[in-house]
Amino acid sequence: MEQSSVMELQGLAAELQPFFYPESVAVIGASRNRYKPSGIPLHLFSMFGYRGELYPVNPKHEDVCGLKCYASVLEIPGKVDLAIISVPAAQTMKVLEECAAKGIKAAIIFSSGFAEVGEEGRQQQKKMQKIAQKTGMRILGPNCLGLLNYYNGNTASFLYQQKPEELVYPHTLSFITQSGGMGGIIYQMMLQYSVGFNYLVSTGNEADLSFAEILSYLAERDEVGLIGGFLEGLHKDGRLFMDACDRALRRRKLVTMLKVGRNPAAAAAASSHTGAMVGEDRVYDGLFKQYGVVRADEVEQMNALITIHAAGRIPEGKRIGVISVSGGGGVVVADKCFQFGLELASFSERTETALHAFFPSFGSVRNPVDLTSALLLQADLFERAISTVMADPAVDVGVIFYNLEVPSPAATAKIAAAYRQLPKPLVLFSWPSCLDLAVEAKKELIQAGVPVIENISSGLWAIAALADWKRKVELWQPFPCYTPGRRREAALQILRQYGAGRALPGAQAKKILQIYDIPVAREHLARSAEEAADAAAELGYPVVLKVNSPDILHKSDAGGVLLNLADEAAVREGFSQIMENAARYKPEAAIDGILVQEMLKPGLEVMIGFKQDPIFGPAVLFGLGGVFVEIFDDVAVRVAPLREQDAVAMLEEIRTRALLEGVRGMAPRDRDALVSILMKISRLSLELRSAIKEMDINPLIVYESGAGAVAADALIIPAGKRSQSPH
Repeated sequence: MEQSSVMELQGLAAELQPFFYPESVAVIGASRNRYKPSGIPLHLFSMFGYRGELYPVNPKHEDVCGLKCYASVLEIPGKVDLAIISVPAAQTMKVLEECAAKGIKAAIIFSSGFAEVGEEGRQQQKKMQKIAQKTGMRILGPNCLGLLNYYNGNTASFLYQQKPEELVYPHTLSFITQSGGMGGIIYQMMLQYSVGFNYLVSTGNEADLSFAEILSYLAERDEVGLIGGFLEGLHKDGRLFMDACDRALRRRKLVTMLKVGRNPAAAAAASSHTGAMVGEDRVYDGLFKQYGVVRADEVEQMNALITIHAAGRIPEGKRIGVISVSGGGGVVVADKCFQFGLELASFSERTETALHAFFPSFGSVRNPVDLTSALLLQADLFERAISTVMADPAVDVGVIFYNLEVPSPAATAKIAAAYRQLPKPLVLFSWPSCLDLAVEAKKELIQAGVPVIENISSGLWAIAALADWKRKVELWQPFPCYTPGRRREAALQILRQYGAGRALPGAQAKKILQIYDIPVAREHLARSAEEAADAAAELGYPVVLKVNSPDILHKSDAGGVLLNLADEAAVREGFSQIMENAARYKPEAAIDGILVQEMLKPGLEVMIGFKQDPIFGPAVLFGLGGVFVEIFDDVAVRVAPLREQDAVAMLEEIRTRALLEGVRGMAPRDRDALVSILMKISRLSLELRSAIKEMDINPLIVYESGAGAVAADALIIPAGKRSQSPH
């Protein structure tokens, strides 16, 4: 993968510095109404103690918030680092041009009414982009909530709020959101758990500054250790996004994304199996796994993850100890542990003996531990049970299932006291309650630093996700870098012979595989029945015949494949049959002969391919192959380049992975051969990314361990506009 150079990162940091750390700010369209978007920023600047120069701009006022107000940004006597533009859409372009003339290098545009509303708005937004490109001004937005920096009080946002006080974890979370509304909701929810922000950025329409650029900036800052995001989809800078995630993981910074859009309403028609199966969401999902980005599906999951991470205790593993005041509640937690890949810890005999010493006779000392209602009479049971369970070496993380509505303030204090003595993570599960005593108990626990999660599933998911992330940090390896050489040029010579977007005939596709040392079946191209018979005699019977045409992509559908032909007569007859079938299936198809191929011995049929994603580049696919590939829809996707650990993870991810291990007496398959081919395809997809749109190897026949794998068929679609339908 292309690593961002130090100079590039320093250049981006310099461009974004005025957004985060401006010494002077102009608020254009400033209002005296502190509840309007154009009035909120100046109110917040005062509340949060911003110490830089502030310049309200509005021709309707002489002063705003006790500050001299200017009719135009051009009238401001001093230098302006950052402009906040909050005027109607029709006035925005004029104001932006004035900011450029003033020499302002950073602008935040609150105004809406651009690309999100239609074609006219899109054209106006393109003009913004041109101003940015021409002048070097960087633009955040339009249609964004703005930016908040809680270190210096730079509240360049219309997120109305109160200044948070007495946070247990201040300056903890950096957050980037494409939705201003969702960003505001998550902000308010995290404050309830005493988790404070250091930076909050709303990117809006991203006319200029991208989500990836903000992420890259934050990943480089030493004070940032936790980055969250609400992501609808990247518009650009996919490789920068990957690089930023990689740098964050290497520096042990957790990145978590609430990525929406798992189920798009429609998918574009695809020309290959890979193209059909590598949808946008699968690319994101695979990329997140590859780069250690924790993907949340729900706000509650993200909140739980952030809350537990903020406490600073990351699980060393997935063995969990459950303490409950309800036998049923403990079972609920235990059942859900398995759903998220967590394991109930097996207590040692020493632990069980220690619990027996003070437990009520009707309690349970096995995991999950049941304290029963005896807690109401003996509050110290909690502290002793927690200490004993958490001391067991088999327990990586503890969970308490507790009803905060139980009127036992002493028990709450005992939980907090036990927590302070523990080095391991401990999470308390309860549920929302409006009872005063429950609200007070929750507040007391949160102020003691105890993560309180009000959704069991979200909490267990977060524990498992953090354990997985820690493992990912420990296994971090650099991605390979490739220097294109003779292989690339040899492959390009073949590709240049065919029109853009038109499939290569199978024989030529397999030549490209051979160039990259990917094993293919032995074969010869025959343009007559006689040549086919000669080729079969040379290869040895039995043989396979396949139509060789750039216009027939799925040969089986066209009756273009005949298997296990045992003699010359069958080959001659088969040649004629395939030619007739192909002409009937697609009369206009160009037929470049028939491939005569060795009949490979049976093995497990899998598929490997890639598709060029418009944002991230080549997305590599692995899954069950043959004619059932799309029926089973069982694939794993990663973005090139792959590391060996990524290729291995792809083999482990498919639901039918047991077939690789060997079932019903079958020998295990050659996983090393699959990993090797995946790595070669990764390189091929990157070196030829400008020349190949999609590629399938299907089927790839995988033999028993040590016996390798062979490509029986391949399909390559060169890059460029499609000239025809493949079907």
